[in-house]
Amino acid sequence: MTDTMFGSGNDQWICPNDRQLALRAKLQTGWSVHSYQTERQRKSQVLEKQELDIILSVIHRAEQLDQLEQHRIGRLVERLENMRRSAVGNGLSQCLLCGELLGLLGAPSVLCQDCCKKVCTKCGIETASSQKRLHWLCKICSEQREVPSYSALLLTLTLD
Repeated sequence: MTDTMFGSGNDQWICPNDRQLALRAKLQTGWSVHSYQTERQRKSQVLEKQELDIILSVIHRAEQLDQLEQHRIGRLVERLENMRRSAVGNGLSQCLLCGELLGLLGAPSVLCQDCCKKVCTKCGIETASSQKRLHWLCKICSEQREVPSYSALLLTLTLD
């Protein structure tokens, strides 16, 4: 039986034969040629101090960005909750947010696509849907779309 060779030059790898595989099984060294390493090979794989410093600085920067993002989302959530608390209208005959009278004698109204409440055009935001159709959202629903997974976020903020 001939051994099968893969690669060329210094990167040649020979597929182990049955005898070698049986020996590796008895020694419990694993099936890969890379599972058994000499002390010299292990030392050559150790990262240098400069490489470790670079890796740690990247991790530190990622943690800082994550913290900044959590603060930003926290501010968005707080602003959204304040907007909900300060809503004064009923969403039918009055603007949901500012309470202005809607209809013929009042301000023109639009229907929020998400919550199906009426708002005046000052408190509504015109957006384009995925079908390139324009539709309206109240400011609360528009802000809600900017806050990623609101309920999961609240859980994360309460755990921190």
